[in-house]
Amino acid sequence: MSDSAAEHVVEIEGLLNTVGPGIVLHRDLELRVRRDEVLSLVGGSGSGKSQLLRVMLGLKAPQAGSVRVFGVSWRDPRWKRVRDARRRMGMLFQNGALFSALSVYDNVAFPLRERGGLLEGEVRSIVHAKLAQVELDPSHGALLPANLSGGMVKRVALARALALSPELLVLDEPTAGLDPDRTTRFVRLIKRLREEQRFAVIMVTHDLMPLYELTDRVAVLADQHIIACDTIAAVRRLEHRFVQNFFGPERRRAADGG
Repeated sequence: MSDSAAEHVVEIEGLLNTVGPGIVLHRDLELRVRRDEVLSLVGGSGSGKSQLLRVMLGLKAPQAGSVRVFGVSWRDPRWKRVRDARRRMGMLFQNGALFSALSVYDNVAFPLRERGGLLEGEVRSIVHAKLAQVELDPSHGALLPANLSGGMVKRVALARALALSPELLVLDEPTAGLDPDRTTRFVRLIKRLREEQRFAVIMVTHDLMPLYELTDRVAVLADQHIIACDTIAAVRRLEHRFVQNFFGPERRRAADGG
């Protein structure tokens, strides 16, 4: 493993990403995510944050440039290396993306069964452990997603994302749709899990509360590329319209409840 691969979980260089015929979303985009950090990705509507996540996760191939996760390119012809890199990541989608026809238990068990190699008793033990990590009881395993509150959907989706004990957790708007109290509890949960498991986090968010509470560095996506990637304090000093609006005093007061 190279020094770069040992230091970074994600390395993106010279990325060209398009949608539709000739519509450029990202050009000459560079981004590196360290193994020991929470990196938050912010950007305006239409800047392509979700599309950039898709490229990072290997769900979409860019038109040019390189994307490496744990030192592995998604274009690597050695499919076992690609498969193993995928298994080292967990993803929490914005709406939870739970399988509506499956119970909570089977949703969390899904990645374990897909990976294979475990007896059902071993799967059960892991599922119950993951539910406990997100502060849910084994009895919740029998529920269907339609019977869950918004906060419970997020926690079940988080348990599923953690099922394979990932080294990188990707969160897409993790607090969207949650009230302030549930947002606070979710942020505390992520903090505790990171302290226990030390995984890296990439978080897309427009919510200032989790941004300030969790972030080590913030990457700003604007003008088709990452215009800054630094601490919040450093990024806030940028004289850029999006940055000044995003971190403006009115939004900060609202996030503080004032």
